[in-house]
Amino acid sequence: VFALKQNVPNPFSATTMVRFDLPRDCKVRLDIFDVRGRLVRTLVDGSLPAGRYGIGWDGRDAGGEQVASGVYYYRIDAGGWSETKTMVYVR
Repeated sequence: VFALKQNVPNPFSATTMVRFDLPRDCKVRLDIFDVRGRLVRTLVDGSLPAGRYGIGWDGRDAGGEQVASGVYYYRIDAGGWSETKTMVYVR
């Protein structure tokens, strides 16, 4: 089954791991958003085979700048399925 797991650790200060499961090959997009809904960074954007995945995030935006402490959302869209979870970054 499709599954998006809670990031570990949470809250985090250096890096965190976002894990997800794909039951079949599909196009996947995994994005990080701030509390205002602005896209901060795209971690995955492409086709992946079925399996279990762990993608790290280092608290940096798409330009490589460190983000501010606070609440962030990560959203996965894969094979017609989507889910969003919350994480907390503490600098």
